[in-house]
Amino acid sequence: MRILLLPVKRFLAALTLLTIIPVPGYCSSEDELAGCKSYFPLVGLIVGVIVYWLAQGLLKFASPSVMCMFLIIALAMASKGFHLDGLADTADGFMSSRPKDRIMEIMHDSRIGSMGVLALVFVLGLKFAGLTSLAAAKVSAMKVPDIILFTPIAGRCAIVAYIQLSRYARETGMGEIMFRRKSFFCFIWVLAFMAGTGWYLFGNTGLAMSGAVAVFVIFWTFYTMCKIGGATGDTIGACEELSEMIVPVFMSCFSGYIS
Repeated sequence: MRILLLPVKRFLAALTLLTIIPVPGYCSSEDELAGCKSYFPLVGLIVGVIVYWLAQGLLKFASPSVMCMFLIIALAMASKGFHLDGLADTADGFMSSRPKDRIMEIMHDSRIGSMGVLALVFVLGLKFAGLTSLAAAKVSAMKVPDIILFTPIAGRCAIVAYIQLSRYARETGMGEIMFRRKSFFCFIWVLAFMAGTGWYLFGNTGLAMSGAVAVFVIFWTFYTMCKIGGATGDTIGACEELSEMIVPVFMSCFSGYIS
């Protein structure tokens, strides 16, 4: 019975870790958290479905800019701003031009500096610009719900791939739990899920976009390895936000190829 319940508990661990969706009476263990990465794409799908239906509703009466602003807010609220905080901390540390130890100290500081603020403005601004350009064009406006559905899926798949490729840069910390169990199957699973979903929604354009996200993850892995020797919880959050940003920007650049 315990073996049958384990996948359910790991899914709930992923759900409570990555979203604001409450699960009354459930408290995840370290073992469940260590094994929950495989369920991140499914959590991304749940978030995607929620914002998809929000987009469908807003598409009927809201202006493109208002609709896109609400969708970006919904994505941020769904993850409790968890990944945005990681993005800001990573920007503060990486853009400080300091040695590794000092970068790690800056990232650990709960306060947000000027580079963190700029990173939030740039990333959220690019998401808004990409979505707005798509929503304002007749050829792609009706595809905005599909794009916003795919966005959190790509972000969650990206962080699993990043964890599988990288190693934990700190000696201790909550993020270390995510690096305890790695498997080649998990890596292939998340890439296949992202590529399959992208192809189902957008055909070959979706495959190309999934490839762009995968290439970014490889780049981000090497970049963080060079900067601090691996990954932290903050760089995982930054990876998620930057991967999400790629989706509307990529689709706005190739909106003429959306079928």
